[in-house]
Amino acid sequence: MTDEFASIVLGDEYDAVLRNALHIVLFRLGAVGIDKSWAVGGSQEIKVAEVELMGGKVKIESETFVGLTIFGPQFIVDEIADKVRQELSL
Repeated sequence: MTDEFASIVLGDEYDAVLRNALHIVLFRLGAVGIDKSWAVGGSQEIKVAEVELMGGKVKIESETFVGLTIFGPQFIVDEIADKVRQELSL
């Protein structure tokens, strides 16, 4: 494990199939919700959730015109992104 942090845009923030795949992956990995928030700024809507899993904290952000992004320790972000891709290919 390393202390490096990463972020990955998984796809469009409005993609319901992607959001569902992410929820499934987080559930299977045993994620525990820590915090969530919602805000609107002009034409942009931002939803943020923070979860704890695999010994680290990950932030999931859904932002208009940006996408569905995950931030956190590199090894956790990579694991989530890989499992979401696998889930989408089923």
